[in-house]
Amino acid sequence: MSLNVKDIVKKAGEAGLAVPAFNIPYLPMMEPVIQALVDEDAFGLVEVARPEWVKFEAVGPAAVAEEFAKWQKVDFVRLHLDHIPVIDEDNFRVDYLPIIQ
Repeated sequence: MSLNVKDIVKKAGEAGLAVPAFNIPYLPMMEPVIQALVDEDAFGLVEVARPEWVKFEAVGPAAVAEEFAKWQKVDFVRLHLDHIPVIDEDNFRVDYLPIIQ
């Protein structure tokens, strides 16, 4: 049975280890990031945040999740929805509930 992310982060902290998190602004980054974690026998998070699909080429959370599903390795990586602001970096209100849902 795989551990949940909370338990993984807790165990890493107890061992004095960090859990790296990698934001993916371009979907082609997904495979090499996950492969690097596997190659290094390390655990990490792939994160997606709103700026990555608004300002870059990540398309949207569904596209990131779809790409993640192609390459995921549950023992090495999990997908994480990074911060979703109420007011974004350009000072615009964000309709955040649909993003979280």
